[in-house]
Amino acid sequence: MTRTTLLFCLLLGWVLPVFGADDEPWLVESKGAVTPIKRERMLWADKMQYKTIAEIGGEPVIEIERWVNDPPKDLTGKFVLVEVWATWCPPCRRSLPLLEYFHEKYKDELVVVSICETDEAALKEMTGPVKLADLKAPLAVDTHRRFANALGVYGIPHAVLIEPTAGIILWEGMPTQIGAELSDERMAKILANLKSPAVKERIPQKAPFAFKTGPPDPNKKYRPPPENVGNAGW
Repeated sequence: MTRTTLLFCLLLGWVLPVFGADDEPWLVESKGAVTPIKRERMLWADKMQYKTIAEIGGEPVIEIERWVNDPPKDLTGKFVLVEVWATWCPPCRRSLPLLEYFHEKYKDELVVVSICETDEAALKEMTGPVKLADLKAPLAVDTHRRFANALGVYGIPHAVLIEPTAGIILWEGMPTQIGAELSDERMAKILANLKSPAVKERIPQKAPFAFKTGPPDPNKKYRPPPENVGNAGW
């Protein structure tokens, strides 16, 4: 993170405590637990908070192979929540209802995108209560896991929440990690910042980053995946 980016975040009020721990978790993973589970918040990726998409990938784009359903119409003026996941990962599949909940409830302020690193055949064969037909939020496939690699992700699911003025990552982590969930209350607090005059006047006419479809660019040097890529310790 550059000093300019930090000052920009401070100016807009993006920095903590808005994104601190709260006591209203989204109970996806912890639902049904016999006793409360105490676990330190962990990050199965490189720390990218307060970095821009352009800083992370070298250009203001998130690359994917293709869209499985309808792509987002417009990112301008909205927060964007992006999760990288795979069909073989049980916690990933359990996080999907949360993404769909946010997609439906906050559609005017938030764009939710999930990027699956397994192919469409695996999506069609996905087991469990959530099926491919249930996924209404924009869903993409990238078996090359380019965005996940750029973030240094070695444990999934992993999500980042990107703000609309400069494409800065404000929140990162496993959205359903017990005790550190991206809860409904936390999301509402974050999105409420869109009403701030200081934020409104800095929202550009064009979104600060975009999704780009296609195969990997043979002339571009991509970051390789971490050696210990896998499931997030579950």
